[in-house]
Amino acid sequence: MSEEQNALDIINDPKNRMSSPDGADKQPEPENIDQEQKPAKKAFSRRNFLKFGGVAAAAATVAGAGGAGFAIGRSDDAYTGYGQTYQGGDQFFNREPFRCDVPAMMTPVGEVERPDWTDYLFLRLAALVKIIKSGEWNPGMGVDKLPGPVGDHYRARPGELEIMLNSLQRNIKRSEAWKNGKNKKYALAGAYNMALRKGGMEFGDHTNRIPADPQDEYERTKKPVPPEDWDFRGIWRKEPMEFKSPAHASKLIKRMAHQFGMSLVGITKFDPRFMFKNVMRGMPDKGQKWGDKVPEHWKSIIVFGVPMNWDGTYSAIGYSTSFDAYFRSRCAASLMEQFIKELGYPARAQFPGHNYEIMMSPYVQLAGLGQYSRAGVVMVPELGANFRPAAVVTNIEFEYDKPIDVKMADFCLKCKICADNCPSGAIPHDDRPKTVVRGFKRWKLDEEKCYSQWAGGPTQDGLGCRVCIGVCPYSRKNTWIHTISREIEPRDPTGMFASGLLAMQKNFFKFNEAEDYRSEWDGGKEANYHNPPWWLRAENFLDVEKDWEYHGME
Repeated sequence: MSEEQNALDIINDPKNRMSSPDGADKQPEPENIDQEQKPAKKAFSRRNFLKFGGVAAAAATVAGAGGAGFAIGRSDDAYTGYGQTYQGGDQFFNREPFRCDVPAMMTPVGEVERPDWTDYLFLRLAALVKIIKSGEWNPGMGVDKLPGPVGDHYRARPGELEIMLNSLQRNIKRSEAWKNGKNKKYALAGAYNMALRKGGMEFGDHTNRIPADPQDEYERTKKPVPPEDWDFRGIWRKEPMEFKSPAHASKLIKRMAHQFGMSLVGITKFDPRFMFKNVMRGMPDKGQKWGDKVPEHWKSIIVFGVPMNWDGTYSAIGYSTSFDAYFRSRCAASLMEQFIKELGYPARAQFPGHNYEIMMSPYVQLAGLGQYSRAGVVMVPELGANFRPAAVVTNIEFEYDKPIDVKMADFCLKCKICADNCPSGAIPHDDRPKTVVRGFKRWKLDEEKCYSQWAGGPTQDGLGCRVCIGVCPYSRKNTWIHTISREIEPRDPTGMFASGLLAMQKNFFKFNEAEDYRSEWDGGKEANYHNPPWWLRAENFLDVEKDWEYHGME
């Protein structure tokens, strides 16, 4: 945060204050997605479905078991992603009956544009801070004089720069709250978070991180490391080992992903439409002059991931950390990259926090793992939005997985729980997707608003909120109720079962006011969805005076 502090010294200078921009960010109002674009699904007929017990009766049965399901969900032995087998055959959803050609909200409705590096929030944030720190620009100069691609990005989106500058100020207030000892109740959660983050993910000297990263190599040597060098580095075989068939290659690599600790894995063809322009790790400035080139050996992409710790996620914000899953998914990416190279093939890991040349969400869908949600993230049947992916790009010829349609996006049409609970108002309430994003119509998360909550949340590093994940009806442990629901709902042609589940969710579970999730210094209650687990409660282990209350459910 030292760079942000330096930038804030400039921002807070009265002579450098920027007045509110005129106008609003006017988005186009395209037509709703045509129903014809939705792929056909294999499902029961209405008559047969009702014949087998009736949707209403099934929903009523699930609702009647809500109390029992709530108790089961708090048990430590019901964790999706941690089954009795590496392959997950004892707990995971069979996707084969629901394969389709195009995922929901991924049928182009206009000219498809590749994302630029400025479309990635953390890259443009880092660039903005660097510009302010250098003295090249300050907020008092106005958005019109903000130089470079970052300036172009914000000039095209009136109002967003002001939100980001406010977030930088909120980051300082959050940091001061930690330094002043006001967050003792988060001492264990903060230590857990920073152990994961600094214990292998982020070293300031660019050494010993997992996985090895081409950008670190460039920072150490100041010599460019193009993908043609890095991706083949360490391959000792003169010729790659040949697989018996693409199907054999897929089966082996998926098994190895589970062996390396991943809960879910899918494989798809590499699609350049979702590769950033002007980003290439290992090149100067992360390749921000790379252009739109695609390495010739980038043919396939393996996508895999794990959930965050459930109890911490349910007790967001201060007690949860994305690094819990990020660390494990990037460790698996390191292992997978090396495994592939040992067989003689090039490989390049794509991993969190921001070591990417690609947008992960589209590839998660193309690999058949999940579907877009209202909150702008991908949900998977087993884990909901509680899924933290990584990937490896290679030139192995695989038998590719097809996307799925299991009505998760349809559920989002009527749910809106995440939007109602979002502390920053970043999630849209639109009944249907309205915004065209680079040629695709979908729900659009307001990233600047979302980050403003991150910056002001009661976390040690100002990273993450996760309320939308914790309250999502799909983000549930692997209970028998969850299993029944995820099997019946996509096969229900009436939609009545989903309506019953949603009614149960809104009536059985307590929700806070959205503003209550904010930090106390920001006018909130630091509310929780569930109360924190016993192992993250500071008063259970540390000699501290408990002068706080918990606001979530036990």
